[in-house]
Amino acid sequence: MPTLVLRNVPDELYRQLKDTAKRHRRSMTQEAILSLHAGLTEASGPDTKPSFDETLTWLQREVWSLPVLDRRRDDDILGYNAHGHCD
Repeated sequence: MPTLVLRNVPDELYRQLKDTAKRHRRSMTQEAILSLHAGLTEASGPDTKPSFDETLTWLQREVWSLPVLDRRRDDDILGYNAHGHCD
């Protein structure tokens, strides 16, 4: 497996890598490899916004399927009074 040596790593970046590795219980090498992989995968992916249909499907699957915990009427939430005016 190839070896990569990084020189002149900014102090703040080094500290972030060290803190993240500790938080994830990984070595700094493991964390650096995963971070590089995630960054390169994200950078090489499509740079386009999801389509309307993709967004709608996501909303239906992930958001609209959540239980409603607030039992107030819509008018109460929106702040309308009995005359249909905002209070």
